[in-house]
Amino acid sequence: MEESLTNTARDEPAIQQETTTMETDCPKDEQCPIVPEADKTPTVPEVAQSQSALEAPPEADRSDEPDKPNGTLSKRQRKKLLKLENWEQRKKEKRQKEKEKMKAKRLEAIQQGLPVRTGPSRKELKRRKVSYAEATIEIAVDLSFDQLMIDKDVAKCVKQLLRMYTLNRRSARPVPLHFVGIEPGGAVERHLARNDGYRHWDVRFSSEHFMQLFKPSRVVYLTSESEHVLERLEQGCVYVIGGLVDHNQHKGHCYQLAQQHGIRHARLPLAEHLVIKTRTILTINQVFEILLNVHMGKEWQQTLLEVLPARKGVTPKTVPLATEDGAKATESGNAEDCQATAEQSG
Repeated sequence: MEESLTNTARDEPAIQQETTTMETDCPKDEQCPIVPEADKTPTVPEVAQSQSALEAPPEADRSDEPDKPNGTLSKRQRKKLLKLENWEQRKKEKRQKEKEKMKAKRLEAIQQGLPVRTGPSRKELKRRKVSYAEATIEIAVDLSFDQLMIDKDVAKCVKQLLRMYTLNRRSARPVPLHFVGIEPGGAVERHLARNDGYRHWDVRFSSEHFMQLFKPSRVVYLTSESEHVLERLEQGCVYVIGGLVDHNQHKGHCYQLAQQHGIRHARLPLAEHLVIKTRTILTINQVFEILLNVHMGKEWQQTLLEVLPARKGVTPKTVPLATEDGAKATESGNAEDCQATAEQSG
């Protein structure tokens, strides 16, 4: 036993010398697998810190970081996906609560002997189809602005399209409605797909540009920057509404677009019938509702007062009587271009 202890004590200087030689010869760079350890015992705070570092998740201290090359998502992207999943779940729960609430109101109305329905039934709405052959005007929404809108504004745009479809479906005199310029696989198509069965709407969807679908002589692009006033709806015209929700970041874009294509353009007669204290920028569904009501025979001033929200502080303006020559056309030239073109195409 004493001999083994003596041999061990005799071999210790050799081992220490060999370790010192390896540490001296090894280059101290990042690729070196040998890391010299400090000759001291870790204190209690250091041990606690190392244990907490092992228990913490690997990305707890990382802030927002870009996509990694191996395909994993960054912290911000994971948060967005989680937020979207939660929103979808809340949306289903909210819809279910609304259905239960409507059902309870219906039962309460039946018990009190009140009318259950104020509008047309679902069966009647399904039978009500737009007649493109008998239509006097058509309305198209130009949806070729995917690159000019952020995803949040695209969602607002699609929500306004849904409102348009609902208004047209419940109208006693619906008009042919076109959603054109939809980029395949783009943001507008992606948000439309979130509405189940949107392909069954009584709407004509197309990825083609409106200049390819309609004759230029029939098209009237509606833009608030136009110097021509839309005083009446001409038979056979296709009124194009720009589907651009940009909070006035691309002001005049639709007006420049109409000039580039050499087509007629006009603005709604807001200043001619109302006194407005705020901006005259309207949403897509508001422009459509105004055209739909005028198409049904309502006066411009009455329609504008009904459609425009009260927060705009609108008041009616005294409108002068029409002259014997009649209302002016939306643009100088032949005011019956739309009607003549429609008769030729028919």
